[in-house]
Amino acid sequence: MHVDVIEKLEDLQGLKDDWDRIYEIDPEAHCFLSWTWMSSWFASRALPWLVLAAKADEGGAYVAFFPIQLGTGLDRSNGFYNTVVMGGSYFASYTGILCDPAYANAAVSAFGDRIRAFHWRSLHLDDIDRSSARIGAFLERFPPADFVGDRVKRPAQISDAAERIDPEIYVHVTLPADFDSFLREKLHWRARRNIRHCLHKLEGSAALRITHGDAATIEEDLATLLRLWEKQWGWRNPGYMRYILDNSRSVLPDCFRSGDLFLPVLWQDGVAIAASAVLLDRPRKSLICFLSARDVSIRDLSPGLTLHAYTIRWAIENGFRIYDLGAGNYEHKYIFGSVSRRIERFRIDTRTGRNLGDRLDPHCLRFVLARIRKLYAAGDLVDAEIGCRQVLAIEPANGEALALYREVVASRILWQAISPDEAPNIGSDEQEVVGRAEAEKQCRATIAETPGDFDAVHRLSILLLLRGEAREAEAEIERALELRPDSAAAHCTYGNILAATRDFEGAVVRYDRAIALEPGHAIAYNNKGNALRRLGRADEALASYEKAIAIRPSYEQAIANRAALFDEETDMLPAVIQLSRLPPNV
Repeated sequence: MHVDVIEKLEDLQGLKDDWDRIYEIDPEAHCFLSWTWMSSWFASRALPWLVLAAKADEGGAYVAFFPIQLGTGLDRSNGFYNTVVMGGSYFASYTGILCDPAYANAAVSAFGDRIRAFHWRSLHLDDIDRSSARIGAFLERFPPADFVGDRVKRPAQISDAAERIDPEIYVHVTLPADFDSFLREKLHWRARRNIRHCLHKLEGSAALRITHGDAATIEEDLATLLRLWEKQWGWRNPGYMRYILDNSRSVLPDCFRSGDLFLPVLWQDGVAIAASAVLLDRPRKSLICFLSARDVSIRDLSPGLTLHAYTIRWAIENGFRIYDLGAGNYEHKYIFGSVSRRIERFRIDTRTGRNLGDRLDPHCLRFVLARIRKLYAAGDLVDAEIGCRQVLAIEPANGEALALYREVVASRILWQAISPDEAPNIGSDEQEVVGRAEAEKQCRATIAETPGDFDAVHRLSILLLLRGEAREAEAEIERALELRPDSAAAHCTYGNILAATRDFEGAVVRYDRAIALEPGHAIAYNNKGNALRRLGRADEALASYEKAIAIRPSYEQAIANRAALFDEETDMLPAVIQLSRLPPNV
């Protein structure tokens, strides 16, 4: 079995014919593995994604597809690591592997082998039907000698009606050939009466009507649904709300254009009171209630039940045989004669707890570099330096990583060199002095060749300060700020230089400028606190330390400075001594 790795949208487009063919014949497929859903999903992703595409032989047609996404995490003081996540997680109701049934076992085994060639420490199999034989064959490719695998149990939830909800239980109804049979065979007499009442009220009232989203109204109807959903559910978790709304706006319009979305809206006196996004899986004659919402203030009828009854009748009339109500064993879902199945989460972790191959996956370097920049801005020099080293281990000539690494290391050296209470011998270390002299030489050579190189000029100012030449350092930092006046890091360095010359008022101004440019600059807040202490403004210093710690709770130096400030409040004589020894850091 030959496996290709697809990672560009233009290459993904070339898979469409084979993808559609397999989707039609795969009994384990669902709408979240359709071409429309997956191609739209990947087109809207910021994080890297891949599709593993399998052929029985290199020159033949594709027979299986495995869509995945790559994520990046950080272990403090140990560096970054990668995860592999199923394509569509955590927006799709289900995930999986798309296969021609004749090649399923061979394809999923090949996928397992190919995934082991990537660099990751955790593989997340979310929202899968673990009873599937192909999932079992896939899991066998991760031997216990090298991997640890286990099911991840989702915690129960408590509904508004105080029900204990199991989110792993998914509920669906098998539909008969006609609606009367559904009412007669599937429903308890009370549910049958209520549904007939809802439909009779809908059909006999001029105030009530249901419309279907069409080409002219779909944009407005989708906005209506999302507005109702946000009002009903968004307050529970604002971050999750934004995730759902953003992804719905990206993916659902494509589903409608491909004929895979049914969007009924229930209106009362011209006002929308309920709506639902129902995904259509035509090959398996299945509907999935993907996103539904209603106006909870409506008390004189049941908008949710009315919309379900109408949609079920529409489904039966249009030849569908499965009505999928989605996750959660809510009591109201069982009034339709529903049955349940369990959809699980599974984790496969490397036994070492490190990335396979002990290196980052190259697909994620751009995102690691973005995280490193944030770490540096927050004052986490240790993790920023580790991250730079990890990137450079894969791409030694990566210009962005090299520039970040130079700045991070220079900042760390500066903090050590001007903090005698933390590193009293650093200034006399001959090897360190020689290293700084060589660095200064390289900076000057770079500036001679490229006078506009901001990084070289900025670093030279730091190196001059390390050598005790604060005035020369100030001249260089002014040149750096002429090149890049919006650099928060350069303004912070200028503050450090002014503090070294005991111009604490000027230092505070520079730290404030750095903070204005980067409100999350924990280092600038900490250093500003140090300068304010020297000026005797203890309350303001405390507020500045508190802000640094709020931005970065693990910022040990800011925590230590705050503790020292509290000590000074109780013993003024040590305060004078400590303040004379407490210089700024980067």
